[in-house]
Amino acid sequence: MSGGSDQINAIYINGDRRNQCFLTSGISFHEFANNIPSPLRNVLLLKHDFEWTDYNYHTLFEYVEEENIQRLISADVKQFREFCWIDFDDVNDLEEMEPIEIAELLYLAHKKEPMGKPFFALLKNKYVYLSPDDGWLNKVYFRRLQDFAGLLSKVIPYKLGAFGKKRFVLFQKNKIYPAITRAVMEHMLPWTEDGLLIDLENKQETKRGLEIPLYVVGSYTNADDVMENLEELRAQAQDRAWLIFDKKEQEWKWETE
Repeated sequence: MSGGSDQINAIYINGDRRNQCFLTSGISFHEFANNIPSPLRNVLLLKHDFEWTDYNYHTLFEYVEEENIQRLISADVKQFREFCWIDFDDVNDLEEMEPIEIAELLYLAHKKEPMGKPFFALLKNKYVYLSPDDGWLNKVYFRRLQDFAGLLSKVIPYKLGAFGKKRFVLFQKNKIYPAITRAVMEHMLPWTEDGLLIDLENKQETKRGLEIPLYVVGSYTNADDVMENLEELRAQAQDRAWLIFDKKEQEWKWETE
C-alpha cells in the first residue's frame, strides 16, 4: 500500500546522520523542493517520467535546467513509477564524467544506495534523492547535515498550512508559522536516529498555542510498517515529546514528557 504525503498527516524519519542519509515518509518532492535552504538549479534525472527535459549524449541521461525547474517542482511526481535524481552545478560538467562515475549513477538509481560516496566532486551535488514511491518512501542523502535540519525546520510549518483546508470557504486565510528554531532542531535531530514520528494528525490547539506530539517509534525501512500501524506505534513509543508553537512569543519550543 502507498499514499502521497498530501494524504499523510504525519512525518516519519529514519535518520542515519553518520552517512548523511534520511529515509522519510510524509514529505513529497514538492514539499522538499520548496523548503530546502538553497533552491535547486540543475537536476540530473536518473529515473523519472518527466517530459520537459534535455538530453546529454555523453552520459545518456536526461536533465532539467534551471529554466524548467519550476515545471518539475509542479509536476505530479507521485504518478512517476520511480523518481531518482541528483542536482548538479554546471551542464558542461556532464561532458567530463568518467565511465565509472556514470556506472555509479546507474547503480545508485537501481539499488537506491551508492557504490561509494553519494556525492560527486565534479557535479558538486548537494543531494541524492531516491524514491520508489514519492512522498510515501523517500531516501535522501544530504552533503551538509544542516541542509536537512533547514528542510525539516521549514517543512513542518509548511505542511501545517496544507491541513484542514476547507476549499469551499472563500477568502480563508491559512495560518503562517515561522521556521522552527535551531535550538529546537538540536533536540529533534538526534531522535531521528531511532525513528521519529511527527504526529501532525493529532496536533492540538490550546490556549498556549499549537502542540504537536512527537514519538520515537523505532527504525523502519518500509513505510507501510509505520503508516499502517500508527496507533500501535504511538502506544509503544520509546520516548515522547511535544513540539509547541507559543502564540504569545511567536516561536517554537520543545518539551519532553
